[in-house]
Order: sequence, then C-alpha cells, then structure tokens
Amino acid sequence: MNDKLIETFLDEAHELLDGLEEHLLDLERNPSDVEAMNAAFRALHSIKGSASMFGFDAVGAFAHEVEAALDHFRGASLPATPELSDAVLRSRDHIRTLLDSPGAASAEERDDLIATLSALAGKAVAPAEPKKAPEAKRTMDASNRDDFSTYRIAFKPSADAYRRGVKPESLIRELRDLGEASVRCDCRDVPPLSSIDPESCYLRWTALLTTTAPESALRDVFIFEEGGSELSIERIDHDDVMDGDEVRKLGEILAAKRLPASAIDEALSRQRPIGEILVKDLGTPRAAVEDALFEQEHARNIVKAAKDDTERKTIRIRSEKLDGLLNLVGELVTVQAQLSQTVRDSADRHLHGISDYVKRLAGELRATAMELRLVPVESLFSKFKRLARDLSKNLGKELEIRFEGGETEIDKSVIDVLNDPLVHLVRNAADHGLEATGDRAAAKKPSCGTITMKAQHAGAFVRISVADDGRGLNREKILKKAIDRGIVPPDAKLADEEIDQLIFKPGFSTADVISNVSGRGVGLDVVKTAIDQLGGTLAVKSRYGLGTEFCLDIPLTLAIIDGFLVRSGRRMFVIPLSSVDSCFERERPPEPERLIVRGKDFIPYVSSRDLFGEDEEPPLREEVVIVSVFESKLAIGFDQVLGGYQTVIKPIGEIARYAAGVSGAAILADGGIALILDVAALARAHKGS
Repeated sequence: MNDKLIETFLDEAHELLDGLEEHLLDLERNPSDVEAMNAAFRALHSIKGSASMFGFDAVGAFAHEVEAALDHFRGASLPATPELSDAVLRSRDHIRTLLDSPGAASAEERDDLIATLSALAGKAVAPAEPKKAPEAKRTMDASNRDDFSTYRIAFKPSADAYRRGVKPESLIRELRDLGEASVRCDCRDVPPLSSIDPESCYLRWTALLTTTAPESALRDVFIFEEGGSELSIERIDHDDVMDGDEVRKLGEILAAKRLPASAIDEALSRQRPIGEILVKDLGTPRAAVEDALFEQEHARNIVKAAKDDTERKTIRIRSEKLDGLLNLVGELVTVQAQLSQTVRDSADRHLHGISDYVKRLAGELRATAMELRLVPVESLFSKFKRLARDLSKNLGKELEIRFEGGETEIDKSVIDVLNDPLVHLVRNAADHGLEATGDRAAAKKPSCGTITMKAQHAGAFVRISVADDGRGLNREKILKKAIDRGIVPPDAKLADEEIDQLIFKPGFSTADVISNVSGRGVGLDVVKTAIDQLGGTLAVKSRYGLGTEFCLDIPLTLAIIDGFLVRSGRRMFVIPLSSVDSCFERERPPEPERLIVRGKDFIPYVSSRDLFGEDEEPPLREEVVIVSVFESKLAIGFDQVLGGYQTVIKPIGEIARYAAGVSGAAILADGGIALILDVAALARAHKGS
C-alpha cells in the first residue's frame, strides 16, 4: 500500500485519538453529556473502519471492542461512570501504541481492558472480524450526480411501537447517517391530551434522503418494522427538483407531479404565490403543495451542503515542506535586500520600480509563509487536560487545570519544542507546588488546587506561564539544599531572585522522597536548557503560601524578523523591531553611567561598546535605543542607527551559542554579518542596575 496514504491515515488517526481523549475528559466532568458520548463513539467508529481498510487489523478489532462497550451506555442513555471513562482512556492509549509501536503493545493489557469493558457493559463483548471501512459521506454536485439517488420515505410506526421497545426517532437518526436528509414529523393524529395514551405512538415521519446507498440499505434500517408498521420508499427523479446546479421553482416541481398544465398556467398568470393560488382558487390539495415545498427545501439543502463542502476543503501538508518553503523565502528576502542595495545609487527609475515591486512581493510572500506556520497555542494546551487528570489520580490531590489565551498563535516549530518543558512544569506544579488536600484545608484554601496555563503576545515574543496556587517556594529550604550539595558556599548571601534560580541547577531537587512524578532533579534543568536553545528566557515568581509562576518568553518565530539595524564601531547589530520602544540622539557622556531618565522613568543604561568591546574611537554623539520586553526596559547606546531592516535569522556556531545577549546572526546586503541581539536577556541582566 502507498506509504503516503498510510502516513495520512496515521495523522488522521492521531487527531481522532486526541479528540477522543478530549471527549472522554468532558464526560468525566459531565457524565450525562450526550454530545460528548456520541462524539467519542463516532471517533472510535472512524478509527475502527479506517484501520481495517489500511491493514491495521489489530487496531480495528480492538477498537470494535471499545466501541461496543461505549455503544451499550450510549444506546441505553446511561451516564458515563468514572470506571468507563478510565477504561476507555486506557484503551485509547493502547490503540495509540498499536498504531505507533505494535511490537510494544501488551497482549495482557489488551485482554484486561476487554474484560473490564465487557464487565462495565454487563455482557461479554464478542471479538469482531475487522470490517471494511464505511464509505465517507459525500456531497452531491454536478460532477457526481449520477452516483446519488433521492428517496421519499414515509414511515408510520404501529400504535404499539413504544410498548415493543422500538424508538422510531433512533431509526430516523440512523437514516440521516446514510446521506443528506430532510425530515418532517406529522403530528395530526395526536389526540387531545385528555384522551391520549402515553404508551401509544401517534406520529408519522416523512423523509427525503439523497444518498449513494442502495435502496436495500434504506430498508435494512427498518428491517424489524416492515410488516408491523407502514413503510413506503419511493425514488424521486433529480430532474424534477433540480435543473443542473439550480433548484427548480415551486411551479416547475408541481408541474413535474403531473398537475394539469392549464391549472399551472392560470396560477402563474395571477401574480400571487403559486401555492396559494393552486390551493385557494383551483382546489389543489394542500398536501401536494406542501410536499413540493418540502422537496424544494431539501434540494436547497443539498446545494448549500455542496457549497459548504467546497469552501471547507483543505490540504494536509507535512511540516518539512513548510520548513523548505520558509527557507526559500528567507533566501529571497536576503537577495531582495542585496538588489535594493545595488540599485540604490542607480539613476534608472525603471530599475528602482522593479526593485520596489520585488520588495513588495517578497514581503507579501514572507507574511503568507509565516502565517502558514502559525498555529494556536490551544493545540498545545489541550494535551495537558489528560496529564492533569492522571496527576490528580497518581498524587491523590484534587486539582484542576485552566487555560487562558489559547487563541494566541506561535510558530509550529516552537510549539513542538515547548511540549516537554511544559510537561515538566505542570508535573512540578502538581507535585511540589500544590499542597495535599488536608494541608490546603488547614491553610483555609479551596480543597481543589488550580494550575493555570496562560499565553499572551508581546511583540516578537510570546509569554507562556504556568502558575499554581500552592505553597510557593521555600527559599530557606532551597538555600540549605544548595549549600549541602556544594552549589553555593555556606556563607553565601543571596537575593530572593538568585535563590529562585537555584532550582534550575542540574540535579537539584527539594523533594524528600523520589516518586514516579518528580524528585530526581532533572525536570527544571531540562526546561531551562530547552528555553535557552529556543533563544527565550525563563523566570520564576513566587510568594510563600500563595503560589508560584514560571514565565517562558519565547520568540514568536525562528525564521524571519523585522529588525532595527544599528552600528557600534565597525560592528553591525540587529534589534528585533517589535522590541524597540523609542530612540534618541545625544552627546556621548564623558563618564560611564548606569541610568538615564526619560520622563518619570529611570531606565538602566549600557553602552554597546561596553557590551561588545571597542574597535575604533567613539564619535562625539551617540544614538540611544530603548528596548522593552514585557515589564523590563533597557537603554543601549550605539554609534549610529541605520533604520529598519528585514532579516533572516541564521543560527550561530557552537563557539558563540552561549554568548550573552546574542540570539543569532543575519547576512547583510553587502555580504557582511550582523549579530541579532537577545534584548530580553540583556534587559534581564541589567534589570537590577
């Protein structure tokens, strides 16, 4: 089988499994959520069918077992029990293992899950042979109309249907699953309330169904009702209600019903709604007009569904291809800058026009390529609902996780790297941060602890924070542990911020007991390393007894930025434009200074020559750029500000990777190199000055 098709199936199966997890967690919070139950069932049904079609027979067979147990609760309208949710969540994990690493799947675990699900359903669930996947529901349009048929189904259950345990509405729902259906219920036979029999069925249904299924499939829906109930299935000619892609007018539909042509012509000549004329003036049965209106509305629904289906069409692209596109766009941006530099002194106005046009196209292409890679942080946050649930059970603590700013968008490559650091932070908050239920009660806190994950934009950065309302950092205990481990000398006098940073040291942990959640001293070290490699910063805020917050400031993208080109001596630097607050020119101060005053603000100041060294005599005047990242500001003095500059971020080598205040490099139009400043790190380093 085609490897690309299997890759596509695996991608879709993983999405369905993620959705299944989401629905099951919703069911745990609200066991009577019918829509969540149905959505979970549909996800399993889709996985079962597709897995069998692509040769994953073990997945299809096991998914059938889980589906059968879920269907027992769904069909009996029973609320989901915690045991059911837990068993299906474990089954979801087993299916994922069968997809990703079939050899690692435990047969004992599979048998245990099947036995548990069977017991929950109150019956043994017989293993099923893998079934062929049901055909995906298609929408009729002009190109495939011959594949579809439209049927009129009239169904009147017998009066004792409810006594026999029949649910007519379930049969209608099953009919809808076969295609595009329009359904109306006729209540005319319902007697007055004083004489109604609550166990008798007085309703009848009329449905119009457009489907690729044969008529036998429609009759199979009512297989147990034929003979006892009234059922008629009649095929309708598409041309009676549609002309190409257009819905016919009501008069045309009525004419197709073999009504007298003279009556149709006379009705049209009276300039009133044709249905009204036919019924009131010409004695046409009202039911015939209502049937025609019903068919017309159904045809409109078919056309609308086809249009909506066209508008929703998407294409699945692997991230590697987007990476390649972004690299090419980055090279184009560099070449465009070289072109602009080359024609700057040219007197040829036509050449200037071409250069400006290329610049505009490169900018639009760059913006489009960047948007293709941006995804909402919500896709990352949603994975932590399950983690929080499992931590709550493993640690025996009541906790809930909340999300804010899920609509914030960030580069896909950044999201992929952030998953592991955030897992460590959430585990750390649950184990170390939140108190046990009894301790929270003693501290007059709610018994249920809260972990809040939040995302927000700030220029070229996104801040993602993980906060808890737990006990906060015990700085006295942290310092003692650090002294015992020889990380700091015994007579060290550290500020609170310096003590807080000790928890990021490799191997450092304040846990008295090592658990399966934390205590080995590797979690926060992993977080710090990952954020440093992203060019971001990690900070911690804590108030003892009230909670702790970890703040990750991450670059929005790792590819292309709008920058501010500056010069210090012969060295060139790029400052991310979104971090530039303001700039001004002044005489160079004769003596070094650490603060400047702007209005009512006292802002830390540093000269670029002090930061990166001197290579020639400084000019008499300097240009100061004030940068701002979240709540931190820093003023940096340069020899010259050259203006805006769009640049491609290039990674720097191992020698300069840990250079303070540098996050990357850029190739200039003349082939020179400019270092990209990490203004967040610089602002943080000089915050206390």
